[in-house]
Amino acid sequence: MRIVYQLLPAAVALLASTWVCGDTSTSFEREVAADPKGIVEVTSTTGTVDITAWDRAAVGVKAQLGSEVDHVEVTSSGNHTVVRVQLKHHTMGFDGGEETHLRVQVPKESEVDASTVSANLTSSGVQGIQRLKSVSGDITAEMGPSDFDAKSVSGTLKLHGHGQPARLHVSTVSGDIDLKHAAGELEATSVSGEVSVEVNPARAARLRSTSGDITFDGRLLRGADFDAVSVNGDLKVRAPSEDGFQYEVQSLSGDIRDCFNAKAERSSEYGPGEKLNGTRGAGGGHMRLKTMSGEIDLCDH
Repeated sequence: MRIVYQLLPAAVALLASTWVCGDTSTSFEREVAADPKGIVEVTSTTGTVDITAWDRAAVGVKAQLGSEVDHVEVTSSGNHTVVRVQLKHHTMGFDGGEETHLRVQVPKESEVDASTVSANLTSSGVQGIQRLKSVSGDITAEMGPSDFDAKSVSGTLKLHGHGQPARLHVSTVSGDIDLKHAAGELEATSVSGEVSVEVNPARAARLRSTSGDITFDGRLLRGADFDAVSVNGDLKVRAPSEDGFQYEVQSLSGDIRDCFNAKAERSSEYGPGEKLNGTRGAGGGHMRLKTMSGEIDLCDH
């Protein structure tokens, strides 16, 4: 009997430790019929959200749910499907337990509207309009032939397309923007992050960064309008154009370089800064580059 009483506290402690440290996540799976060209709204908080397209008129949801999740809402009415991870009330909007990993399959021509707090968000194969938002999570997405909008406060945007023209709007506050194989019209903004974009061909581009560098590599269509501004960053632009462009280049405290042997001149006889104005080819497009304290490198081939 003495041995039993000596072992019982240890056994209870071991059992309690197993209960506390064990994996309390649960799995979830559901599928609902959906409009092949309808709207799919996805909302989650922490962990991961993975959206992929398939050739079915349905939305499929699979998830590994963290301990702080109350339930997953999956509803479909008319052309609108909602997938929403609902947390328990005491979490105050943040999952403090195991992370939730959500996978959502949508009809490929769906319009997708997805938002997260700190979850990393990925999207691939979607051909319809995409609106992707995250507060602190990264966004990795494949861009199709439709309008595309991606926003993050502190997360990085890693985006790639297939050269299909579309209207693209991407922005971050402190995260970097890395965009490849895009085409069409682009607006990209970052406050303190780096902006690196590849657009071929581009009908219009408007690039903004406060303290980060901007790098553009692409080809401009006839009559394209290009505008890039950075306050404290460098600008590096390589942009062949179908019918050339008129260019206005200005740097307050950095050097201006080009690959066509034009010579920059001082902006003012007494003040700092350089400027470079002129025309390349037929001058059908318009190129404006400006930075306050960075260098500018421009090439049209």
